[in-house]
Amino acid sequence: MRAEISAGRLAAGGRLPAEAALATSFSVSRPVVREAIAQLKADGVLVTRKGSGTYVSATPGGQVWRLPSDDDNAPTLPQLFELRMTVETACAELAARRRTPADIDAIHLTLDAMRRDAGDFGRAAQADIAFHQAIARAAHNPCFTGLTDFVGQQMLAARHAAWENAARAHGGAHGADAEHEALATAIEAGDARAAGKAARRHLEGAARRMGLRLD
Repeated sequence: MRAEISAGRLAAGGRLPAEAALATSFSVSRPVVREAIAQLKADGVLVTRKGSGTYVSATPGGQVWRLPSDDDNAPTLPQLFELRMTVETACAELAARRRTPADIDAIHLTLDAMRRDAGDFGRAAQADIAFHQAIARAAHNPCFTGLTDFVGQQMLAARHAAWENAARAHGGAHGADAEHEALATAIEAGDARAAGKAARRHLEGAARRMGLRLD
């Protein structure tokens, strides 16, 4: 159905055919059609008009971004990390230009939490995510905030492993601490170029701690 909508065969604002017709068209059962319609509604691709039926929304591209879930197309951890590096470097640069005193306070609070919870890998990983979320919010662009949240949750298990690896190898996440401090300092100073470089250095270090090799 997504392909039909993308191709314009089911146009924005157009009424969806009946379930029985869709089931016949796609050679599937009606419960499968119902499940697909429910998912497309959740994603904002379809809307229901009471007493009228189901329609393609005015924004048929949807309002939710999902990663491919099938085994052949699902992204690898290095691919997710490439996305993270691109997004978070841009966030850091924008945050340095747009940060407010409240943003700086929020970033420092997450740094304090990472130091306090360094021995608890799960809590430290959550604080790490909160640090990057605070930077995304400081960029004052909700697109970056949403994408940073999404990628951060996708990589939560890998971040947990990175904190454990750092603790075993070095007796603590000292490399990550220094990288976080440098990034926060550059943002607070309003130096976009330095913030971008600090973000990239941190992410390259994080990739090493996760055992990832990036081209």
